[in-house]
Amino acid sequence: MRKIRFIPAIVLVFAAFSLQAQSFQDAFFLDGYRLGYRDNPAFANDGKVLGVGQWSSRTRNNVGAAAFLYPAADGGLVTGLHESVPAKTFLGNLRQDNAVSGSVNYNLFSYGWRTDRAYHTLELNARVRYEASVPREIFRILKLGTVQAYDDLGGMRAAGNACAEIAYGYSRKLSDVVSVGARAKLLLGLESVRYEVTDLDVSFSQERYQAILRAELDLTSRMGKVRTDADGFLNVKDISARDKWRLPAGAGLAFDLGVVVTPAEGLTLSASVLDLGALVWYYGNAGKSMGIVSFSGLQGVSVEQLRDGALQEEVNRLKEEFLASLRIQGVERRVCFEAVPLTLNVGAKYALPFCETLAVGLTGSYSGRGATAYKEARAAVAWNPDRRLGITANAGYGDYGPVYGAALSLGIRCFRLYVGLQNGFGGTVPYSGTPLKANNKTLTIGLTYDI
Repeated sequence: MRKIRFIPAIVLVFAAFSLQAQSFQDAFFLDGYRLGYRDNPAFANDGKVLGVGQWSSRTRNNVGAAAFLYPAADGGLVTGLHESVPAKTFLGNLRQDNAVSGSVNYNLFSYGWRTDRAYHTLELNARVRYEASVPREIFRILKLGTVQAYDDLGGMRAAGNACAEIAYGYSRKLSDVVSVGARAKLLLGLESVRYEVTDLDVSFSQERYQAILRAELDLTSRMGKVRTDADGFLNVKDISARDKWRLPAGAGLAFDLGVVVTPAEGLTLSASVLDLGALVWYYGNAGKSMGIVSFSGLQGVSVEQLRDGALQEEVNRLKEEFLASLRIQGVERRVCFEAVPLTLNVGAKYALPFCETLAVGLTGSYSGRGATAYKEARAAVAWNPDRRLGITANAGYGDYGPVYGAALSLGIRCFRLYVGLQNGFGGTVPYSGTPLKANNKTLTIGLTYDI
């Protein structure tokens, strides 16, 4: 029991470094990894394992800052809206829907134990997801100055939600060759917001643009309820906890399914589907809005402006003007059915017969939906000299170009530490850290405890 005293202290230390769970590309090749059942529920451990305070985080952008910033004649940078940048060049570097998305899973508690030929897991998690996208047509209007009304701008949207998750997993060996597993997840909605533009009218002068936006907003919260003013408009700055709801803001189910096959000595095949399910959200605060926004279009920006914050000041001014222009009229409450973005993983690993501590293999994955759906394939090599140490590296190609990764597994007494990086090639904008290219990035640090 004396060992358990150190768990809270160690968890706090690693939480300061933003703990994140391992990705499938790493976990599949590290023999000492204890949370492999999250990527394939057919994976099992030999004994009892406890996890507390783990983070799992992903960020993805399908277009980078390099699509918006271009070299100027004076050696600085200008935006793609600048007259020196050809419209064909600027618009050709954009996607039909230019999007960013991300998710964070926080593991409050996880526990795994074995009974006979089966392995069980129980977890309590918090999940957060966000996304935003702007269609290329908006930038075409800003670049070419086209005056036109658009009735279908479903790609211009922003959404986010948070929910609690209770998960139970079961893995069983059907034979010496085949293992199967499944995880059932009960999802309880805590917060959700969805904002979507339905119509857009744009006009312009020589120096400024003016846009009339019509949009819909759905907002629900477990913590409070948005009040309305005397005219029936929602006041998003006035959220009353006194009227908070006693029930979840949404509810749903999701399932993980997996299989692991070892058809020959040293060869392991893995396949899994994660988060197959949906949520039903109850939007207690729903509204429609119409607002007028005008702005200069950011005709030029330099590296110096990035450094001193002038560009950020203009963006903040535009944001404040945009928010102030919207009057959200309350409408009847709505119910929304939302599919959970799923993930597919496949992998093959072969331990070399002349050196069993070395393994090579291939992995493939697909995740997400809509504008930020993403797929990739990688080749990997791993060295696992014993259960205390494992090293793996991989490289491959994804929807956004070349990708690479590396990870380390280290066992210290009953603790297991995992450190890794999955990323794509490409730099960042100076002084901001914004990716220059489309990217799918995961930084990883994890810790488990063998009971």
